[in-house]
Amino acid sequence: MKYAKSPLSIPDQIAHWQAKGLQIPDLAAATQALTFIGYFRLRGYALPWMHSTANGRVFNPGTTLSMITDAYRLDHELRGAILRELETIEVGIRTVISNTMSDDYGPFWYFNQPAVIFGDIKKRDGSLEAFPLQTFLAEVDSETRRSKDAFAQHFYSKYTDPALPPSWLMAECVTFGKWSKIYQHLQKADASKPHPKKAIAKVFQLQMEVLESWLHALTVLRNICAHHGRVWNRRFSMRPKVFTQQAKHFTDPQSFYSYAVVIRLLSRAINPNSDWPRTLQNILASYPGINPADMGFPVQWQADALWL
Repeated sequence: MKYAKSPLSIPDQIAHWQAKGLQIPDLAAATQALTFIGYFRLRGYALPWMHSTANGRVFNPGTTLSMITDAYRLDHELRGAILRELETIEVGIRTVISNTMSDDYGPFWYFNQPAVIFGDIKKRDGSLEAFPLQTFLAEVDSETRRSKDAFAQHFYSKYTDPALPPSWLMAECVTFGKWSKIYQHLQKADASKPHPKKAIAKVFQLQMEVLESWLHALTVLRNICAHHGRVWNRRFSMRPKVFTQQAKHFTDPQSFYSYAVVIRLLSRAINPNSDWPRTLQNILASYPGINPADMGFPVQWQADALWL
């Protein structure tokens, strides 16, 4: 089928939504929102207030544009808060991995003994995936050499051997997604030392399978937020593994609430005084018309011991 829809002017977009039953008492506010947010983007937030009829989707009775823009603004604030909290988690994760591996295998562990440091992992289809070592090392070389930070410039101006920097410098230039992949592929390389994944997970008071799953899930969440994707009421395809000691908080692992719990537990391990609970409470309280249950939050969630 050939796409034949013509673009609508902003007045036509307003009229189109009004014809579908949306209440728009403030035309100036509607024009502002459609000019700077866009019809298509707002439509994603509007869908929960619509239902299907024989003549297509229409708005539920009583739906106003402000209800939709409130959901958009809540989502905007939520993404910013998530990214700020993930910064703390990312720095904590990469520091613990770097320190653990450097203590046991030296500062150049990530390229000195790759055959024993990095193992294959089994994919869902049963095939084995090797760690993409050469691609990773090329990225480390590229990212650290072009870094404007003084520590990177000092290393390359002073040292020629080895060609790549020690782990703690590399750690500053590698993405969260790469650290998730590194952790995934770590294996026990020395019988006299603990399994590195277990040792790292223990710092966060988790099992290694749980931490591995959570790092993958948070990488997905970070990418969604970084690209301005919708978090509010999203059903996540990546389900973080249930942490048995907090199993009651993972009854709906596809909801944002489960991801908020993951952030809470990791943030608390890094900083017991993390303000993530207060941040969430303040954002949700600012939009009383938005039901937290749409994101999987249980009734009176903030009174649970996890959030105190």
